[in-house]
Amino acid sequence: MLKRKINITYIIFGVFFTTLLAIYPNYNYLSNDNAYPSKLLIHSMSSNDPHIGILNEDLSVYWEVSHGEHGFDFRKNNQKLSYYDKIAKNWIIVNEFMQEIDTVQCANGKLTDYHDIRLLDNGGYILQCYDSTWVDLGMPMPTLVRDILIIQEFNNEDSLILNWNALDHLSIYDYPNMNLLNPQITFMHGNSIEVDSDENLLLSNRTSDEIFKIDRNSGDIIWIMGGPYNEFTFIDDRLDGFNKQHDVRRIENGNITLFDNGTQHNPMLSRAVEYQLDEIEKTATLVWEYVHPDSIVSMSMGSVQRLPNNNTLINWGFFLETNILDAGTYITEVDYDKNPVLTLTYPTGYYAYRARKADWEFDINVKPGDTNLDGILNVLDIIYSVNYILFNNDGVKLFDAHKIDVNTDGVFNVIDLTRMVGLITSE
Repeated sequence: MLKRKINITYIIFGVFFTTLLAIYPNYNYLSNDNAYPSKLLIHSMSSNDPHIGILNEDLSVYWEVSHGEHGFDFRKNNQKLSYYDKIAKNWIIVNEFMQEIDTVQCANGKLTDYHDIRLLDNGGYILQCYDSTWVDLGMPMPTLVRDILIIQEFNNEDSLILNWNALDHLSIYDYPNMNLLNPQITFMHGNSIEVDSDENLLLSNRTSDEIFKIDRNSGDIIWIMGGPYNEFTFIDDRLDGFNKQHDVRRIENGNITLFDNGTQHNPMLSRAVEYQLDEIEKTATLVWEYVHPDSIVSMSMGSVQRLPNNNTLINWGFFLETNILDAGTYITEVDYDKNPVLTLTYPTGYYAYRARKADWEFDINVKPGDTNLDGILNVLDIIYSVNYILFNNDGVKLFDAHKIDVNTDGVFNVIDLTRMVGLITSE
């Protein structure tokens, strides 16, 4: 049973509505106790007060830090945590001790993209980046083709073992959405990488509304679903496919889920969808979809996660219905019969690229201020914090961001020390 965090409990139609007042962004949730019991990992983006955080099953705050531009796509990733640092332009890998154990980035001088990373069982990882080139299209000047998607796979020794360049397998001449008269062309926007059940790769290209399946060894394109190169017939789908999609995943039953932003549907409509694929006959049968009762249209971002109990967690991304919903981030969990079992909202101005439920526990205590991990707040913690504030030149680590920045404003200063003194005297 969920309880209001400020000692007021009330019931609306048998469901508890809770407002949580904290330094962490104020958020509201509505639940009827049938949500999948797991922690929720989320990066609440904001121009003023971005946080990465983990919420408990009851949606109280388990752990959080104010991490600025360092926390994009924060989530559990193959028994570790990962997030993108938009300042350093690389991915950070974190273990269960809150330690940042690795930073990874693309090779060959390519700028690492922030839309997805896959950490592999063998210790390797898959990233994406982009190339650009000048192409003679018969114009007075060569045309600059930008955002040519590159997929790079590395082994556990950080050696590059796959370097897939889209322009080696696709031609811009065959894309009707490309205006070849422009002095420059933006070719692709990759936003999800999935290791398929046969160990090949599924890639999502939002620009042209398409999903690629590529051979992980040769790099050859096995098939294309959606877009101008579409090889599939859509069955039982009233919208005849998806567009501007995000978060393409192969789920346990063998089907494909994705978030269909749907800004090219007429009228525009966003939804979570599940397709059953016949990869021999090239058919995609819509077996499940969920459209928000308020017909949300998500202009960008968004994610879908099929949970172990067959519930579906949907993050509606960046949408335009703020006047209707009075929210920025809007996350819904529904059961397979499409009954909402959880609604979580953050205020206008906060947005989430992706939201994930996952079991996660740190193997150290999450008490803010306990810098030496002895379970006690005392002068030793103050000394550690003072030394860190005065002499740290190694960048902000996740451990210190949580332990020292006790007021979670993203700044390490005397205010944190004052707060720590207050915590010590209150124990």
